Amino acid sequence: MSVFHSWLRQAARWLEIAIAIPLVLAGGAMVLVVLGGVVFRYVLNDPLMWSEELARYLMIWIGLVGAAITLKHGEHIRINAIRQRLPALLRLAGDIGVALAIAWFLWIMTSQGWEAAWRGARQSAPTLGVSMFWPLLAVPVAGALMLLHHLLRTLLLITGGLAEDDPEPGALS
Repeated sequence: MSVFHSWLRQAARWLEIAIAIPLVLAGGAMVLVVLGGVVFRYVLNDPLMWSEELARYLMIWIGLVGAAITLKHGEHIRINAIRQRLPALLRLAGDIGVALAIAWFLWIMTSQGWEAAWRGARQSAPTLGVSMFWPLLAVPVAGALMLLHHLLRTLLLITGGLAEDDPEPGALS
């Protein structure tokens, strides 16, 4: 394995760790918020008005940003029936075509998500009272993180740095 490929794989690992730590913290916070909401509603008979909304926004962040890790590990939906029957050169050309389409989609997701977040900044969440910019920011952040992982994977694909046993078209580990 070349130094360049090793560097790309290391960058992908560090990016995954940087994504996973806040996801774990958000997951723990979501559990505590939901548990607190249940205790206050059914034990203390004094419901927290904001707990469901906060848990919903945390779940959106976890789902969208967690998709970046899914993309890194190649666990997104794909159909390999035709791809596996192609000669190596056509398989590579198809993989590059798919990689370009995914990158284009992720760029649109990021740029349009950023615009939507800014448009939503003037609105407030009903019970939390925070700007809707923060919940809506999950879309462009997730798009940018997925795009980073995807670009690292695509560089490995183009330069021959993906091992044969790596699931195509995704894993970097």
